[in-house]
Amino acid sequence: MSIYSVIGSRLNGAFAKSGVQAQNCYDVDGRIVFPDFEPLPIPSGDLNAAVTIALPDIYNNGHGFTCTGLAYDAETDTFLIGDIGKETPESAGYASQIVRMSSDFLTVVEQIPLYTTFPSMTVIQGLTVDTSDGTIWFCSTGENKIRHISQDGTSIGSFTVSRPTGIAYSPQYDTFWVLNYDNKILHMSKSGATLGSWDFAYTEQLDQCFIDPARGYLYIVGGDNYTGRNNVYLFNAVTHQQSIACTVDSYSVEGLWIGQTEMVIVNDGYYHSAVVPVNQVNIYNLGSN
Repeated sequence: MSIYSVIGSRLNGAFAKSGVQAQNCYDVDGRIVFPDFEPLPIPSGDLNAAVTIALPDIYNNGHGFTCTGLAYDAETDTFLIGDIGKETPESAGYASQIVRMSSDFLTVVEQIPLYTTFPSMTVIQGLTVDTSDGTIWFCSTGENKIRHISQDGTSIGSFTVSRPTGIAYSPQYDTFWVLNYDNKILHMSKSGATLGSWDFAYTEQLDQCFIDPARGYLYIVGGDNYTGRNNVYLFNAVTHQQSIACTVDSYSVEGLWIGQTEMVIVNDGYYHSAVVPVNQVNIYNLGSN
């Protein structure tokens, strides 16, 4: 649901007559119409990582783990990172899991195995936290499914999507933005209904995404450039316009997250023998919004 002013501009907040912003407004179905979202800084220009952190060596092989998606869990102040459970493309099998890490990316808080709960799945790709109830949704690419689990990894349900790779929960509408390997940008309901579908405007392969709900901006990274600087793309979820927001010195980009002062991009450079052949976290400083 969107509400517009008399001059046609989209409203992101509601205010009392006193000028005080209302914390939440609800529609007749009890859904939040105007959550209290703070707009995030818009990354722009050519950015170089201010901090790089090697991912912890949970395989005991000296190379960290093969990261895929990235999501922040505000309730626990931790980051969730997908791990395909495979050191290199030539390694046997998959042992996909979700690794919960401290907010400074230095400590593994827990590992949530997926391969035992879902023996038919192969690789995890994107993941996201559903802030309406704290549960987790992730892309099980080989199964053509988005799976829904509790915080401890218990299965809750799933819906079907062709070759999903990236997912971001939109708290404003209680829906998802999903990317797939058919290079489609999809807006989807929790039941799996497609609410909208757009072709990605660039030649790169879609990979991971992050939504700024206050601005209606979906940020996207591609997944097939291991030798040069990568783009962070911007999809306007309201106008559906696409553009390049910035370039980054991440040579094997995976999940991304944007906060009030920084952008985080995880890299699986060892897995892809990238220019920087390290599985690591790159942190970029951002200006004010």
